[in-house]
Amino acid sequence: MRFRLGLFLGFAIGYVLGAKAGRERYVQIQSWARDLKRSEPAQQLSEEVRTVASRASDKLEAKANEQVAKVTQMVREESGAASGPTSVPPS
Repeated sequence: MRFRLGLFLGFAIGYVLGAKAGRERYVQIQSWARDLKRSEPAQQLSEEVRTVASRASDKLEAKANEQVAKVTQMVREESGAASGPTSVPPS
């Protein structure tokens, strides 16, 4: 289904950008695209995409925060160990 939709959109966009069919045809294609965008299946797909993107964003943010916390902890441990008496640089 997604492949067909992508293929159709690719052809439509290519036709609109490359065709020399005149203003009337361009307006007609614009009208079809507007109707397609407002259709119920398109609205459902749009909502699904937003939901999936939101979930992915939340997971990505949580993973990034987790990694930042790990790096912060490592830096603190390194700086704590470096300030100890065993880490005096040679003269």
